[in-house]
Amino acid sequence: MQQISRTLVLAASATMALVMNAQTIRLNAFSGYTFRDRFPMSGTYYGYSYSEGVVEESAHFGGSIEFEVRRNKCVELLYQNQPTVGYITGSNNWDSDRYDITVNYIMLGGMNYAPFSDVVKGYGGLNLGAAFISGESGTTKFAWGGKLGLLIEASPTVGLKLGAQLLSPVQGAGGGFYFGTGGASAGVSTYSSIYQFGFTGGLVFTFPRGGSSGPARPAPAGSSMPPPPPPHP
Repeated sequence: MQQISRTLVLAASATMALVMNAQTIRLNAFSGYTFRDRFPMSGTYYGYSYSEGVVEESAHFGGSIEFEVRRNKCVELLYQNQPTVGYITGSNNWDSDRYDITVNYIMLGGMNYAPFSDVVKGYGGLNLGAAFISGESGTTKFAWGGKLGLLIEASPTVGLKLGAQLLSPVQGAGGGFYFGTGGASAGVSTYSSIYQFGFTGGLVFTFPRGGSSGPARPAPAGSSMPPPPPPHP
């Protein structure tokens, strides 16, 4: 856990150094709903055989900060919290006791925006980071995620985000080294059976740096600029 925490701190520090010249900063405050996920597992529990683990559906909330490093391309640092319930199931409709658990994600990634109009943009992004899962005991896992959605700008400084996301803690990794008559090779792979899908929405606050939030929006049709005042005598 300490190693992952140090990695996240170093990544955040590198990101801050990278975005010192960012022209726009966005603060996102969001909440949403994550659906139930069932994943295979096997073993025995007080004499019962179980075959499946369950993370129940529940609300989540969090926030993120985005730094625009190029036009419509951002680096995002995200935090999400999901208090929920977990249990295991087995044969003959047997369920274990329910346990309160909390899933916290800290993620770092890239965001790309695609303007559809002056006020609506589509967005998509990929994130890497860590999942901190706590209950009667705790564990920390490497995690990845992805998102798609819409940004609706009600004004140059306030907007609304609506989207869908998928987050997954990586449960394990493996690798190997192979050699033979055809040469040598090495490989590393990861695996996960927990996939948390949900919908999310929230407010976006945009803070331009350098005095401009982007290109000026065109004036409404039929409008005209007033003539300049006459010079003083």
